[in-house]
Amino acid sequence: MQCVYAVVACNQKGNMKNNDKNRRELTMGAGKANIYALILALPILIVFGLPFLVIWEGRLNKDVINSIFDNRLLLFGILIFGILAHELIHGVFWMIFSKKGKAFESIKFGVVWKFLTPYCHCKYPLSVKHYRVGGSMPGVILGVIPLLLGLATGNLGIFIFGIFFTVTACGDFLILWMLRKENKRTLVQDHPSKIGCYIIDSKPPRTPARGIKV
Repeated sequence: MQCVYAVVACNQKGNMKNNDKNRRELTMGAGKANIYALILALPILIVFGLPFLVIWEGRLNKDVINSIFDNRLLLFGILIFGILAHELIHGVFWMIFSKKGKAFESIKFGVVWKFLTPYCHCKYPLSVKHYRVGGSMPGVILGVIPLLLGLATGNLGIFIFGIFFTVTACGDFLILWMLRKENKRTLVQDHPSKIGCYIIDSKPPRTPARGIKV
C-alpha cells in the first residue's frame, strides 16, 4: 500500500466522448508524482505526530503499542476496509454530482492487479468544484477526522488510522493541487492512462487563418 495509490487508482480507462480540440491535458509523470506525494506526507507526519507525542507522552507505553500491533489479522482487516472505503467514498460523492439518470452507470470500480490496488473511476466529466469534493472526501472522512479525534482524545489506534489514511490520500491532494488554478465551473475528466486529468474547455480554441501570424 503506497501513499500514492489513489493517484494510480483514479486514472483508469474511461469514456472520452469530448473532442480532442476542446480539452487540454493536465498530467504529471509517475516518478514526479511519487516524489511530490511523499514530500506532502512528511509535513503531515511532523505537524500532527509531534503534538501527539508531546501531549500524550504518558500514554505511549509498550503495552499500549503492543495491544495495537499484536493482532495482525485485525490490522489487515482494518487496512482492507479503509482502502475499499476510500474508493467507495469517491464513488458516492461523484455519483451524487453525476448527470441525472446516469448516476450509477457513471461510476466504475475495479482493481489494478499489477499494484493490487482498487480504484474508482468517474466515466463522465464533472465540474472542477464537484471533482474536488469527491476527490478530497476520502482523505477528510477516513484521515483528517480520525486524526484530529485521536489527537484530541489520546487514542493511539484512532490516531494511527487517521495518520495512515491522510497520508494515503496524498495522491488525491496532489491532483487537487494541480487543479488549483482552474475555474470551479470548468469540466474535468480523469485521464485514461496518466496521472492527472483532462480539462474540458467550453469553447474550442480558435484556429488562426492561413497567412496570419499570431
